[in-house]
Amino acid sequence: MERTPSDFIPEKDVFNNTANAEQFLNNAYTSLPNIFKLGADNNWLLASGTDESEQIWDNGLDCNYFNSGSWNAQNFPMQQYWFNFYNSIRRINKFIENYDMIPEDELDVNRRKRMLGEAYALRAYYYFELFRMWGGVPLLEKSLNPSDANGVLVPRNSADEVVAFIKKNVELAIPLLPARHVDSQFGRMTSVACKFLWARTALYFASPLHNPAKLPERWTTAAAANADAISAAESNGYSLCLTDLNGKKAYERIFLELNNPEAIFTRPGDDFSRDQVTQSNAVGGWYGTGPTQEMAEAYQMTNGLPIDDPASGYNPQDPFKNRDPRFYQTIVGHGMTWKNRVVDVRPGGADLKTDHPPTNYFLRKFMAEEVNIFNSTNKKYRPWLLMRLGELYLNLAEAQNEAEAAPGQIVYNAVNAIRRRANMPELPEGLTKAQMQQRIRSERQVELAFEDHRFWDVRRWKIAEVTDNRPIHYMSVSATNIYSYPVRETRTFLTKHYLFPIPQSEIDKNPKLIQNPGW
Repeated sequence: MERTPSDFIPEKDVFNNTANAEQFLNNAYTSLPNIFKLGADNNWLLASGTDESEQIWDNGLDCNYFNSGSWNAQNFPMQQYWFNFYNSIRRINKFIENYDMIPEDELDVNRRKRMLGEAYALRAYYYFELFRMWGGVPLLEKSLNPSDANGVLVPRNSADEVVAFIKKNVELAIPLLPARHVDSQFGRMTSVACKFLWARTALYFASPLHNPAKLPERWTTAAAANADAISAAESNGYSLCLTDLNGKKAYERIFLELNNPEAIFTRPGDDFSRDQVTQSNAVGGWYGTGPTQEMAEAYQMTNGLPIDDPASGYNPQDPFKNRDPRFYQTIVGHGMTWKNRVVDVRPGGADLKTDHPPTNYFLRKFMAEEVNIFNSTNKKYRPWLLMRLGELYLNLAEAQNEAEAAPGQIVYNAVNAIRRRANMPELPEGLTKAQMQQRIRSERQVELAFEDHRFWDVRRWKIAEVTDNRPIHYMSVSATNIYSYPVRETRTFLTKHYLFPIPQSEIDKNPKLIQNPGW
């Protein structure tokens, strides 16, 4: 009478078959982060948890908990990632433990080793995500047995140990993986993505949040890692997207094309939901998320001067004239043309939702103009970019600038490559180290806008208590076209918010876990 459940598959049946083993590993990709974070009742951009954007929905475990400072260890946004990442790490560990059972594929002699490389690479990726959210976390190199009550209670490792573990897994993965994949395998880990991952990790580890002693060798390591990753990428055919195509500017192409030359690692995206969440009611959207006035003001003028420079020529009553070209490829504002119609957010305007306007700006980046939200036609599949070459240039510039007494040619070359692509003037010569630091941070803010960087950058730089602890503004346009910039909300950021709290449920069941400071 004791029959084995029909949905139970013994481990040997999974790993004695190459295709089954690969499907088992493929499921470990499902925890890769999405640009849209899942809240209780809606999707939202992580950008809305920092000074980039604002969303209208107040319900649920969404980014407004970040903005109000009212989160705690029992209830906070993104806490599910602790469980998701460790679930995937357990799957990866199980795969590695059973790897010797997997037979070779006679039709693809590289398949088996490639799968092992992906396992090591994904384990490194998930530990990077855990590291940047929580700092030091438990390191698990083997799958735990749930029936072993004491064996599953493991303490936290230090941040230094986590970073070393990421580096170890990256080094194990690199010789097993191809530098890039053909279209049928697009989205899998590669050796170039592994070098990118280590370069990004090294940058975070050198940054003030994780380097309070200001150890200069960490910046040197980060600079070398990012230079190595750039070299590996470019020698294998990756390049900055420099040319316009099919009516799309070079910069916006990066986020609309499935296999752009700048895209090093992506995760499955969508063909519709991003448009629906961010677009105006007038074109069928929910008007849920919009860039802040602070984000709009981050873009320089075409002469290369910030808008608060008296010589810039900026006019707050004509705010969209002569701005950084990336502004127009990222943000849609009043009077601009989008989907063959002029955007109007004046009282009574078709694009103004009067009951709860977020910012009166709309997000253009990632959006396909041809998508018809009303009737769900002309959908366009677009992946989410997790790694692209442009970030590496800015990573290198930042690390090299911090490693040197004064910015040298490597720093200038890296930033100017990004600015030339955007048709912006090159940086002026003779900048001090501090001036260059600010220039690089400003460049990251606009070049990587809404790509899941700003939220983490202001934390690792330890400036979030300024950027995320202040009033956030929106744009208002009167019936007579007078622009004003009222306060949308005043946000709160506390020192303890630099690192997430370990979920209280984990602390309660594991006395060996020590909570992060302040929680």
